[in-house]
Amino acid sequence: MNTYTASDLMTSRLMTVPANLGLRDLTDFLRDNAIHGALVKEGDRLVGVVSYTDLMVYLSDEFVDTEHNFSRTFVPSPEEENYQEFVNLLDGATVNDIMTPAVFTCDKQQTAGQVAELMMEKEIHRVVVTEDGAAIGLLSATDLLKAVSAYEVALTAPASAG
Repeated sequence: MNTYTASDLMTSRLMTVPANLGLRDLTDFLRDNAIHGALVKEGDRLVGVVSYTDLMVYLSDEFVDTEHNFSRTFVPSPEEENYQEFVNLLDGATVNDIMTPAVFTCDKQQTAGQVAELMMEKEIHRVVVTEDGAAIGLLSATDLLKAVSAYEVALTAPASAG
């Protein structure tokens, strides 16, 4: 059975945003690039991670109707009572205000299981994959599903006649 390493599962495209980016621009960036999270950079330094989840948590406390879940968060009607308050909240914050101000890393040779343990322990959904201390990729919880799927296929495959 094959053991997957972080480098086998990672995405090598490192998408970054500046910490001072506005939330509307963040939303556009994530949507336009079909990603759920990005690394946050100040100059050449990685200073955090930001995701749709961070955005939802920031906006959800007052603006998500539990009956409709997240459906109203980004498209409140201008006629609604709290519309201007929502707009002010959205326009008054930056990535720096909502990001996770830590970057967790793993070495490219760590196994999928080791990375999964790190994610569970730290309660995070993505880690930066490094080689000799330099960022070479990003591995998300979704990427780990590739290893889970391959593992299950290997377990259920008929043994080959030897």
